[in-house]
Amino acid sequence: MLIYLLRHGDAPYSGMAGERSLSAGGKKDLESVLSQHWTELSGLALVLCSPVLRARQTMTVLAETLNYQGSLLFDDVLRPESSVAAVESRLGSMLEETVLLLGHQPLIGKILEYLTDQTGLGWSMTTSSLACLDVTAFSRGCAELKWLTTPEPG
Repeated sequence: MLIYLLRHGDAPYSGMAGERSLSAGGKKDLESVLSQHWTELSGLALVLCSPVLRARQTMTVLAETLNYQGSLLFDDVLRPESSVAAVESRLGSMLEETVLLLGHQPLIGKILEYLTDQTGLGWSMTTSSLACLDVTAFSRGCAELKWLTTPEPG
């Protein structure tokens, strides 16, 4: 099974109440990273996405950049405050061979570290970062990191 991990695009904090929105630079970074992996991502069977605004906006960029028309589920299990155990429980019942998890730090980094059993690797998941994992089982150390792409410094 291939699992792709995508962290939402840049969404600066502001003094205003409410959810954060993607910046223009965040959208541009996402388009660049996703375009680099268009071929690999064209085989996606499912995107599981956090329901938080910046993740939903990232999903819109993904859909437009990749012309993605596959299955999409918004799930609280990918909110920033969720746990790896909750994600593991959710994915345990899925049969898809290629899944993209679209979420936030610190959760997305914790998933990367858990699956690869590589402490500290999770902080590599800056905004708009995309990782590809070859997973034998959703369990500690049961995945090989195939690649990790971060946006070019701009």
